[in-house]
Amino acid sequence: MKLERLFAIVVCLSMFVVGMRDVPAQEGRKVLRVISGDVTELDPTQGSNRVSRVYSQMVFDTLFALDGKLVAKPMMVEKYTVSGDGLTRDYTLRANLKFHDGSPVTARDVVASVKRWADNTAIGAQLKSRLASPTAVNDRDFRLVLKEPFGFVEFLLAGAGSPIPGIMREKDAARPYNTPMPLPVVGSGPFTYVDTERVEGSRVVFARNAAYLSRSEPADGLAGARVVKVDQVRWIIMPDATTASNALAAGEADLWAEADPDQIAFLKQRGLRLSPNGLPFVEFVRPNFQLPPFNDVRARQALALLVDQDEIMPAVAGDADWKPCHSFSVCGTAFGTEAGSKPFLKQNVQRARSLLAEAGYKGETIVLLRLPAGPNMAVAQVLAQRLKEAGVKVDLQVTDLPTLLQRVRAKGQPPGKGGYHLFPYNATGSIWFHPLTNAALDMSCGGHNWPGFPCDEAGERLRQRVLRALTPAEQQEAFEALQEHMWQFLPYVPVGQWDVVSAYRPNITGLLSAYVQPYWNVEKR
Repeated sequence: MKLERLFAIVVCLSMFVVGMRDVPAQEGRKVLRVISGDVTELDPTQGSNRVSRVYSQMVFDTLFALDGKLVAKPMMVEKYTVSGDGLTRDYTLRANLKFHDGSPVTARDVVASVKRWADNTAIGAQLKSRLASPTAVNDRDFRLVLKEPFGFVEFLLAGAGSPIPGIMREKDAARPYNTPMPLPVVGSGPFTYVDTERVEGSRVVFARNAAYLSRSEPADGLAGARVVKVDQVRWIIMPDATTASNALAAGEADLWAEADPDQIAFLKQRGLRLSPNGLPFVEFVRPNFQLPPFNDVRARQALALLVDQDEIMPAVAGDADWKPCHSFSVCGTAFGTEAGSKPFLKQNVQRARSLLAEAGYKGETIVLLRLPAGPNMAVAQVLAQRLKEAGVKVDLQVTDLPTLLQRVRAKGQPPGKGGYHLFPYNATGSIWFHPLTNAALDMSCGGHNWPGFPCDEAGERLRQRVLRALTPAEQQEAFEALQEHMWQFLPYVPVGQWDVVSAYRPNITGLLSAYVQPYWNVEKR
């Protein structure tokens, strides 16, 4: 066993033991113990990774939610109407909705929350650019007036991407964007965040919100009834996959929402149950467009020529099912075209070396970030070797997820002071399949888009053409043109896709299939 991996296991075991020692006795209470990553952002309109996305949907309700077919269904909204020209939308909130502090949810809270999300996020900006005015008509009614017809309003309000338009109190939504969410967090969702039991890097605790007003429709994806059937959900932070699988097998945890692919065989042997979790995950490599050489398209072409999906994906997927996919969506979905990818289907190290030289690379050290374990680590290790074969000096820097996210969000940092050149990442296919919610396809200039911060006005025009299309046929035709352009511009390099499964003990029932794991409807016998 490598010393690095042994050290990671020892650290994780120590964190787990400390976390369990700090846990008060839960006699007579049903506690769902979930293996998870740590949450780093408590504001739903700022949390951009999957862990923050799950936290947000637990603590904050949304106006709509996506069902199992990714169709927006009303949640906090009781009814709504759309004018004949599609420009005016009138919404009525359900009666008796309340925040965690017992105060009523009003249309003013909704307008302030939607405005905060629209003003400060790349995905919210897609609605803001088409929105003439959001107005609170009275306590339960609000109106959105659009500048132009847009077919994805409810899809966006459902929190289709990340961050999500979670509904918070007006005074919380009106605070300056760079100030932390005040504690205790006052949300509107089926769980409350228990900040007094939070131990950074060890555990996150949620309690059932007994006052939550659930819908009556059957649970379907993230839509319908959100009935919480446990008293508490406790996230146990375990970055190391071996530690996590052993904890689940030993009964020290109940559920692992995103089981590590390398652990699937072990989990099956221990009699644990496995179930698919939404659409496949997609793996990709994102360059930093603010630093040479990858601000030059020739260097990005070189990167694409070094990626052999058939070589990398077995290491990424482990025992999970996987397939090569050269789409900037998800293969097998409506936008799953692979048009334009032919020049990059075959690895060519020598051509990559030449392209790097043409881009001005002269032997500088390239900083490649990787996590200590999991699919992104596997990509980084294989890619580092191929870069070296192409004559590149590589500094493979290991970092945890919160630090990685902090570094890639920082702008203008040089190497040696937090700057980086490349990072592998993966995303939920149910979000990444759509050009509206695939944040890495936002090529708007100005540095407010997803980390890496590409700027491509031509590409952004093509993406907006997809978003303006009103029929599925028009949308697919427009996306085909966008896909071909993406293989010329290369905002990132697709690496492939694989099935993600949840692993859980036999006494756990009621897991819902959705694009991010919900913890309502889950029972622990």
